[in-house]
This record gives sequence, C-alpha cells and structure tokens, in this order.
Amino acid sequence: MSLSLTNQKASQALRGQNVIITLDSGDLSNLASLEPGQECSISGVAVYGTISSVDSYGTSFEVTPIAPNKSFESAPGYLEASQTIVVTT
Repeated sequence: MSLSLTNQKASQALRGQNVIITLDSGDLSNLASLEPGQECSISGVAVYGTISSVDSYGTSFEVTPIAPNKSFESAPGYLEASQTIVVTT
C-alpha cells in the first residue's frame, strides 16, 4: 500500500543530506500516518529515500536519500514544488 503526497514548496536537495517535504493542505491529514523508516520515492523519478523525521505538529517531514546517488532531487540540487512523493506504508 502507498500514499501519494504533494510537495508544496521547493527544497534544497544536496547529495547525502536530508530533504524537507512540505505538504499542501489537502495532504495534511496523512501526516499522522507517516513514520520514520518508511520508504519513499519521487513519482516518475528513479530516486529513493527513507523518512527520517516527521513534524507531526506542523506540515512537513524529512527524507534521507538512499539511492541511486544519495540525492533526493527532481532537478539538479532541488526537490521541486508540486512533485508527488510516494510513501510505502
């Protein structure tokens, strides 16, 4: 089973560093079901990571990149706004 969530704003996505995913208002109800360790990917891009932390009182969670190049990006150095993040539950 998986959740598809929309990233609301662009985030810097440097190699080997965590990326902040900011959810839009329509996806906030799904924040409570996210847990550290869950796998995630960017829809349409062969990039993978795991959730490292969840801001359960806010609107975001962080992803640690794992493959293929330890960079969770949709464009060079960035995770663009409006990207769909797929979380495996």
